[in-house]
Amino acid sequence: MKNIFGHRGLPQIYYENTFEGINKAFEYCDFVETDVRLTKDNNLILFHDSNIAGNLIKNMTLKEIDDALNIPIDEITLISRDQIHGKVNFEIKTDTLDDSDIDILFQKMLGILNSTDIVTSFNWKSIQSFKPLFNSHYGIIFDKEEQIYQAQALSNHDSDLFFMVHHNLIDNRSFSLPLNRTVLWTVNNEEDFKRYMEMDIYGIVTDIPDTMQLYRK
Repeated sequence: MKNIFGHRGLPQIYYENTFEGINKAFEYCDFVETDVRLTKDNNLILFHDSNIAGNLIKNMTLKEIDDALNIPIDEITLISRDQIHGKVNFEIKTDTLDDSDIDILFQKMLGILNSTDIVTSFNWKSIQSFKPLFNSHYGIIFDKEEQIYQAQALSNHDSDLFFMVHHNLIDNRSFSLPLNRTVLWTVNNEEDFKRYMEMDIYGIVTDIPDTMQLYRK
């Protein structure tokens, strides 16, 4: 338990969501959390925001993205699981996609995932739809108090489901999700981090795993 998740790699030192930063982060943490989006030409890229220079990624080709960024496109283009040298929490970004694109994105991820990974999304419906096909762990992400009850209902019927929860919700009186399948994000306050490390929780996401790993016991 108490796995440390590097948030998009080592974002304080390297460009976030790059293979360089992700793989360096494994020196300090157990997992790396990274974001996955689909391009217009159906490539997978590791990128948090939905747009680049005012253009939606879903409407941009890989070449157009390369021209718009000041980092090598190879550093964020996900082709093979071998590009990442440790356990990953892949957050699937679907906020700008229609149903057909979401299907393509998840289908492509099925060829990437391995058994140690966790695939998650704010899109609970898609996680539920694809979960029979995953060879990895899977989970849902949420940050609102009213979603606790919905998540608990799902937990009652699925003992494998993970919960990626905004850390402020852990102190909510109604929170009763299984801690051994709960990951808190994103925790950069050292006192909060130390307190959460005292809980029997699965993991904590942080931007500074190189600092937070000092609090392991």
